[in-house]
Amino acid sequence: MVFVDYLSNPFANLSNIATEIIAATSNVIQVNSLIVCNRGAQDIRFNLQKVRVAAIPTQIFYVNEFIIKGYKSIDVLKELGLNIFLEYSVIPSVSDSLVCFSGGYSQKFDCEVTYTRLNETPI
Repeated sequence: MVFVDYLSNPFANLSNIATEIIAATSNVIQVNSLIVCNRGAQDIRFNLQKVRVAAIPTQIFYVNEFIIKGYKSIDVLKELGLNIFLEYSVIPSVSDSLVCFSGGYSQKFDCEVTYTRLNETPI
């Protein structure tokens, strides 16, 4: 049995509408990288939030208004030294996800999140 899966989710032409880029729906996830590419000449303000669905729902910012220069690509996790795990459990009920968005409608970007999904070991 393979105990981990290495996966990625690519997204194109995102902007100021919060978009879920990854969710822990069955297993714990370790986020390995988050590459963001500014599609325009003007700087963008990039935001990344963790959303936890649980008895008490919570939203927190990992990245708030991080400036990415025009036509530049950056690994946001590496640049900021972030280490992100998304939790999932049935009892108690917990499911985490990441959403990202820019500071305005004209601030377009592409992104790809790479991650490791931890599979349960047999009992």
